[in-house]
Amino acid sequence: MEKRSSSRDTEPPLTLDPISEWRAWQALSVYFTVLLNRQIRRRWLLEHESMKNKPMSEHFRPIIFLEPVPALHKPIIPNNTNPTQTELDPVNANFNSKYNPYNKPALESLKTKVHLLRARVEKGKELASEIERRMQDPRIQFPTHFCHTCVMGGNCADVLLTKCGHRVCRTCLSFGIDEDGIYECSICFAPASFVVKSPLNGGSQQRSCSEQISSVSMRLMAPGKLE
Repeated sequence: MEKRSSSRDTEPPLTLDPISEWRAWQALSVYFTVLLNRQIRRRWLLEHESMKNKPMSEHFRPIIFLEPVPALHKPIIPNNTNPTQTELDPVNANFNSKYNPYNKPALESLKTKVHLLRARVEKGKELASEIERRMQDPRIQFPTHFCHTCVMGGNCADVLLTKCGHRVCRTCLSFGIDEDGIYECSICFAPASFVVKSPLNGGSQQRSCSEQISSVSMRLMAPGKLE
């Protein structure tokens, strides 16, 4: 039996004009930022909930920052929307504005930002769920002190705290450092520095964060040597 072709099969996909597309992506950036801040606040509450019955000597000081919510901006429409002709006419400076819907690099940058925000929202849900799971396990003394990348507990691994409020173990740290010795946070997708070393490994293993990062960077830069 011959299948009837519907009108939907022949219709071209819906496309938006540059101004509408730019406004849609800008609205998505606001939406995912609000969702991200909800997950950040949820994790902040769980951090305090897990420490309320512990003595002050065992308290961790959570470092958590909300993401600034972007404002909706009115699009700046240049006099000439043709990029080829605009390059020949340097007087039309509005074309290079990041609020110009016809500026393709600016639109791609906005799309990338939205994709990263969405990924951070999903990761925030996973972190909060992992904290809740660890809080229900009486064997875990510090339910919030674990690597946010591989979920290795601080009692089993050396975990560092970043200034952006996330935790990473030495193993994940070694894979996150680039050739310049800079660590990119796997949660924020941005360069991060460290403020606290794990207090759970006492004795001679205590070293400063700068020494810890330097030793990892030296091993990565050494040819043919990777622990």
